[in-house]
Amino acid sequence: MKEKIAKAVCALGICLSALNAQEISGFASPESIWVEGNSVYVANVGEKLAPLIKDNDGFISKLDTQGNIIELHFLSNLNAPKGMTQLDNTLFVVDIDTLKGFDILSKKQVFSLPIVDSVFLNDIAAYDNNTLFMSDTGTGIIHKVNVKNKKYETFIKLDTDKYGGPNGLLFDKDKTKLYVASTRGGEVLSIDMQSLGIKTLIAQKGAYDGLAFAKNGDLLVSSWGENGKGVIYRIDKKGKKSTLNLPFIKGPADMFSDGESLWIPKMGENKILKINLP
Repeated sequence: MKEKIAKAVCALGICLSALNAQEISGFASPESIWVEGNSVYVANVGEKLAPLIKDNDGFISKLDTQGNIIELHFLSNLNAPKGMTQLDNTLFVVDIDTLKGFDILSKKQVFSLPIVDSVFLNDIAAYDNNTLFMSDTGTGIIHKVNVKNKKYETFIKLDTDKYGGPNGLLFDKDKTKLYVASTRGGEVLSIDMQSLGIKTLIAQKGAYDGLAFAKNGDLLVSSWGENGKGVIYRIDKKGKKSTLNLPFIKGPADMFSDGESLWIPKMGENKILKINLP
């Protein structure tokens, strides 16, 4: 009987053994993952899933690429940290209305830039060694930030009624397009970096979150779905959408591809799912 059930589960496309899947537990509303070399950083919003509350219970965890937790509270005393990226030895973290930077060697905060009138800063993506792009889900603005002189400007303001609030950000290889996953009745978009022309990749309204590339360059997009039934979509070069064969995920947030593995925060389950990169 057990063998029949196992075969039936695999037949449904949710047999994780083929993907060398690994679940890692012990987090507190993990929202974002960043991998640099042999280090994996996980942004934890906190024990309560309160992404906009300044309760000082957010933290960053550090793992190795095998999924072992090196230091659960690698960086502490944040509010609700979300998107991350790294420039040299500085780990930049979005924290509600402020962009913060931490030296990964000393763990000291070395950068702080409050964004005036921001509501829900969510993700960041590095354009070059001086420039970050940062989404504000609440206002629809994608900010362009110069981290050297601490200046920022509006790159584009999306119509949130039409496109939803911008969440996940990802540049293409040549930095000619910025992919945007929008939430709150959102769509998945690509924005031309020169003309600011907007192309819709997924028009179906949803709660889209993280972005990454598959091994062949297809775009991977996480969607929270409904009633805890989150999925990962795949968009090929022709714009065709398919769904990865995974069990439903409760809160698939800002995932990361390190070239070999896809790291997916299961925000509603306080876990991380690591699978072979499709």
